[in-house]
Amino acid sequence: MKNDLTCGLVRDLLPSYVEGLVCAESQEAVDRHLADCPSCAAALSAMRAPEPETVAEEQAREVDYLKRVKKHSNRKVIAAVVCTALILLSALLLKVFVIGSPIRPQTVAVKGTVEDGTLHLSLMSTVSANALHGWRVETKDGVASVYARDVLVSPLFSDGSGQLDIPLKGVHEVWLGGLSGRLLYQDGVVISQLALELMDAKAPDCGDPTALERIAEILRLPERLGSYTFSLQTDKHPYGGTLVFVERPTGEQLNLATCYNLLTLALVDNMEASLFKRLAYGDPPDLSTIVTNGMWLDGVNETVLPALVEKYNAVNGTDWEPKASIKDYTRSPADLQRLLMILDSFYKTGLFTRGG
Repeated sequence: MKNDLTCGLVRDLLPSYVEGLVCAESQEAVDRHLADCPSCAAALSAMRAPEPETVAEEQAREVDYLKRVKKHSNRKVIAAVVCTALILLSALLLKVFVIGSPIRPQTVAVKGTVEDGTLHLSLMSTVSANALHGWRVETKDGVASVYARDVLVSPLFSDGSGQLDIPLKGVHEVWLGGLSGRLLYQDGVVISQLALELMDAKAPDCGDPTALERIAEILRLPERLGSYTFSLQTDKHPYGGTLVFVERPTGEQLNLATCYNLLTLALVDNMEASLFKRLAYGDPPDLSTIVTNGMWLDGVNETVLPALVEKYNAVNGTDWEPKASIKDYTRSPADLQRLLMILDSFYKTGLFTRGG
């Protein structure tokens, strides 16, 4: 069939041809022309080829890609932050509720008894929100150390107490929290918190009023004796101090004052006399008569101390020997604890039973 279409006419028809808008007869005619005309066929190929992107379109595409990358990166950053926060929170919860910290001896109340060569300890946290767990005892060179972990109360650990039995064969000391913690037992006696506090209050000179005040505070004299004043004698022998009652004391208060006199003689190196003054007994009291009582070091060592130890042995079935001087009872916590037990047995002040 004759190809009767010119190149110009075909070029005009190509847009419609590409879009499929020409009739069947025109399409056949264009097909025949394209088959014989490389130039028009090339024009058709160029027309069908995708148009190149404009700069703006390319930039828009790049911006869209960068937005997707940034959005993805933000999600990764958020996920990393959340994961890190969860890890830190988990570590914190593990620390406060499971791992905890080593037991703090100052926050634990302790009661102890010795029976049949075994130290029976009852321990209780004084912090209501804390629990104790992981109790263990390590013994080395005659020293037993009690350890535990201190955590916040939770369903995992809800008990703030502990019960331990420590065989004492070959053991002369027991410590809570190791040697840097708190002494619980020494040389046959359970050591009270009171004995430890008084040992810390030892002083070389009775001329230091703060030293005597510290001993008075440990014994809770301000609340147990009511109003009193205190004076010192440091310019001549016997060196010492005098407690003066403002009101007439009760028998219990006199016993406590006597214990204070004895303990200051023991705890203050150069203390030679510890006295107290009170109103004379009578009804009504004789305000003009002041009675002086007290302890002098020589008399205590020669008479008072042997009598107190003898009395204690008779009541408790022990065979303790009185020391040469009451000051010898501050050589160790165990010695001072024995002195407290002796005083408590005779004067019934509750000194030994206070603060285990």
